[in-house]
Amino acid sequence: MTRELAVNCYSYIWKLSTYDTIAHIADMGYRGMELMVNWPHLWPSDLGTEGRRRVRRLLEERAMRILSLAPPMLDLNLVSPAPEMRRYTLDHYIAVIRLAAEWNVPWVVVVPGKTHPLLPLPDHYRDRWFDDALLELDRVAEIEGIEITVENVPNSFLPHAEHLMERLALIGNDRIGITYDVANAVFAGEDPAQGLEVVAPRLRFVHLSDTGVKVWAHAKVGTGVVPFDRIGDALERIGFEGPSTMEIISDRPDEDILASHAALSRFGWNAPPKR
Repeated sequence: MTRELAVNCYSYIWKLSTYDTIAHIADMGYRGMELMVNWPHLWPSDLGTEGRRRVRRLLEERAMRILSLAPPMLDLNLVSPAPEMRRYTLDHYIAVIRLAAEWNVPWVVVVPGKTHPLLPLPDHYRDRWFDDALLELDRVAEIEGIEITVENVPNSFLPHAEHLMERLALIGNDRIGITYDVANAVFAGEDPAQGLEVVAPRLRFVHLSDTGVKVWAHAKVGTGVVPFDRIGDALERIGFEGPSTMEIISDRPDEDILASHAALSRFGWNAPPKR
């Protein structure tokens, strides 16, 4: 099985607009991408009707496909003790879901949220707020014809594969998937090959980058300790046929994305595009 690789646009969020990023990634030879919902790069309320149509036309002209919209979690928190913050986070995700539907994007990534490290809120509040939030988001997503996926993030309250699967099983909604980030897993102390097997029934797509264990990174493949050979073997074992996305954060994104792609091609992913 040869797995296809797409590009996450994290490195471009302060450099290029959504429109220019799509054109740039297409010029690099890619046809699949993941956009980060981060102002000024991409912000639903700033786009306007014509801005949305312009992006949709570009996607059609360049034969590009956006696989996912992913709002970073820094200013969002589905389990905040502040009701206004939880409501803002939900409304923002709903705006992103509706934008995804306009652009025929199949997935929106949701981060579980975070609790205070010194005195976390009681579990029964946290779990109820999170469960209710996911069910509300899924109702909107189902109407719009897309899916939400929950990502494993080290500083969220569900950092590990087992935690995610247990929580989603209790929610009881089979539509909700998982985006599994291998660098996040390693930094959280989890074996990503084992984690992929745990989340296999809900796995929608995979984020690929490298990291160490002391400093959290999404670096060029080969510069950290992520075991990509074992990750490739695990994806083969579970028969995963969905997309993988290189989520590289770099000052030299073009160079490091292509170098990462070349490295990953040794472990079962397709060869880098010819430019």
